[in-house]
Amino acid sequence: MSCTIPTLNAHGQPGDTPNDRLAYLIHHLCLELDSMPVSVQETSPGLAKALALANEARRVVDGYDEYVARMSSPPHPIVEKMLKEGNERDWERLHKEGKTKFRLIPEMSAGGYEAVALSHLARMSKAERILEVGMFTGTTTVSLALAPWTKKITTVELEPYLARINRPYFQQAGVARKIDIKIGDAMEVLEELAEEGEKFDMIFIDADKPSYRQYLNICMSGCSDSGGWSSYQSLLAQGGMIVVDNTAYKGAPWAPDERYPQGKDIDAFNKHVREHGDIDAVMLPIEDGITLIRRRGEEPGDNDNVWER
Repeated sequence: MSCTIPTLNAHGQPGDTPNDRLAYLIHHLCLELDSMPVSVQETSPGLAKALALANEARRVVDGYDEYVARMSSPPHPIVEKMLKEGNERDWERLHKEGKTKFRLIPEMSAGGYEAVALSHLARMSKAERILEVGMFTGTTTVSLALAPWTKKITTVELEPYLARINRPYFQQAGVARKIDIKIGDAMEVLEELAEEGEKFDMIFIDADKPSYRQYLNICMSGCSDSGGWSSYQSLLAQGGMIVVDNTAYKGAPWAPDERYPQGKDIDAFNKHVREHGDIDAVMLPIEDGITLIRRRGEEPGDNDNVWER
């Protein structure tokens, strides 16, 4: 059987998505079953059947991510180049040399498949002004900027080094003029944008997970601790959409594991979104999970025949 052997990521975790984690677990289940003494296997026909079923499950899981990516439109060549060079970059050495303020790893970058999905959302919604919270290597930034309707992307990033290495890619893609990089604390930058009256048709949040709720509050109301949201200082334009990344977070929100400590933060955020009366949301099983959020009551009939939500 030719299957990819799952390995631990740079954080010592079994994978970067719920599917990766499942593949890792099934792989080790197969190893455990296969390591049983021959005498036990020969006298336990049920064991052989269990191993066959586990191997079949492993083939299904192993092939899923690669298949959905292969059956989707490919990312732009510049994105593939950015991913390749980002994976090859020695982030640990850069940090030791003092070039980066924070320890970064390639797994922080959204992959090519997710970049394509986000680009489709931007194109279908005809978003002209986009806000990105968390740029990292800029793969989603450039993918969103390449959408024909996009006029401007404001991307917020805490690590200064990333602005320097990403700008040449943006120039190669011919979209540098569309991208405004703001380096600084995301909370402070978002509140400044709200005070300036900025509005965005699409907002993509992919930053530190414990702060997701505060980011959402700022985007919806201009204030990080808001309970009831007012659209007056909202960063989200009327009819706009917020996209939040990693909302399935390796499966940890519903299957906790000490190796994924931020799972509880994501679970709390997801419950906050689900129970909030001012928004509609849908979680999609794309990579590590993305949630689409829109403000309720902005379209005719939005509040008609309201069912229990």
